[in-house]
Amino acid sequence: MMGHFSKALEKRGLERSDKPEVSTAEAPVPEVPEDLAAPGEETPEAPPLGIAGHPLVVLSDPWSYSSEQFRSIKTTIMFPEDGKTRRVILVTSAVPAEGKSFVAANVAAAIAGSLDNQVMVIDSDLRQPVVADIFSLPSEAPGLDAFLNNRCGLDEVIHPTHLEKLSVIPAGKTVENPSELISSTSMHHLIDDLKMRYADHYVIIDSPPPLFAPETVALSRHVDGIVVVVRNDKTSKKVVGEMLDKVDRTKVIGIVLNRHDVPFGRDRGYSEYYAYRKGRGNGSKS
Repeated sequence: MMGHFSKALEKRGLERSDKPEVSTAEAPVPEVPEDLAAPGEETPEAPPLGIAGHPLVVLSDPWSYSSEQFRSIKTTIMFPEDGKTRRVILVTSAVPAEGKSFVAANVAAAIAGSLDNQVMVIDSDLRQPVVADIFSLPSEAPGLDAFLNNRCGLDEVIHPTHLEKLSVIPAGKTVENPSELISSTSMHHLIDDLKMRYADHYVIIDSPPPLFAPETVALSRHVDGIVVVVRNDKTSKKVVGEMLDKVDRTKVIGIVLNRHDVPFGRDRGYSEYYAYRKGRGNGSKS
């Protein structure tokens, strides 16, 4: 796998030969530090924009170390070192239940908090969708499944949220043929259409793990960048390497390490957070 990622994973105890325990249940509550506000400052109030266990921490706890990491991802997307514009970003994980939807939602909220940027979140996980719940959309809201099955037009499946500059295309109803729908030319045309119609938007796509969902492999070919979520206490380095082999490594712009120790003194004694490491995306293996 990429040397940069390999070192990061080894450093965080992912060099284990045991296979990860894979769960097909809905993603568990991500354990994010409930940090205190910075000294002398008051935490701004934010509306409850998510279901229990999936808060938008960049709003509810903006000075936390976790929020800092999400803003770091935002900066990498918006101001890449190589100067290349990346508007369509896929967020996925090595195995199920690693917190990818939580990460996608918070990265999108961080981008929406910028002065001049709008963002759209697409839930392409037609197996276990949760983005609609995170943003408190009504359960009957038409979504991606309806659009790809030609039951709704594009404008009908784009929904506003509590955040002025953030909109969502929810997954809609779970379907029996998610791979066929997401791998279809209609989905690819949708991405191209969004790039043209919403050229001033960033598009964040929440997508299931490519090792278990072949449609993510197809979808990854049509995006500008990929962010990978890895759960530190669950996923082996071998599995992460197998996952990266499924996608274009040159598009991987970073990795989010879920449930790992906070650097000493950073979060006043709290021990778990989302850590972000940038990847150079050179495609080399080591």
